[in-house]
Amino acid sequence: MIPTLTFTILSALYDNGKRFVDHTPRFIFRAIVVGLISIIEVPAILVGIWKPTLFQFLFNTAIFYGIFDYVLNILEKRRWNYIGNTSNIDQFINKYGSWKIQFLFKILFIIVTFVLKFKII
Repeated sequence: MIPTLTFTILSALYDNGKRFVDHTPRFIFRAIVVGLISIIEVPAILVGIWKPTLFQFLFNTAIFYGIFDYVLNILEKRRWNYIGNTSNIDQFINKYGSWKIQFLFKILFIIVTFVLKFKII
């Protein structure tokens, strides 16, 4: 969990002050790094037991997704719950929901993956 938190904060520091139209390259890079962190944290995938690593990956993804936007908002001196209008997820939330729905989803995603992670192991 600590490596994922560290990577999330470093990612927000990197994005601070920048504006991206295409989030795809950073999404792919971050998915790979979170995957590698998950393999390091739960090396069971190397011996053929993939479920613990899969759930570690989902948990790490939830952590990254759950805090990245808030850290970036704070770094850029915006409201902590600000939702942009560039990414597809942000556009969807702005059109069909609110920051409260996004916040609730993020909390539930973290809780569910945490429970699944420890239920599997």
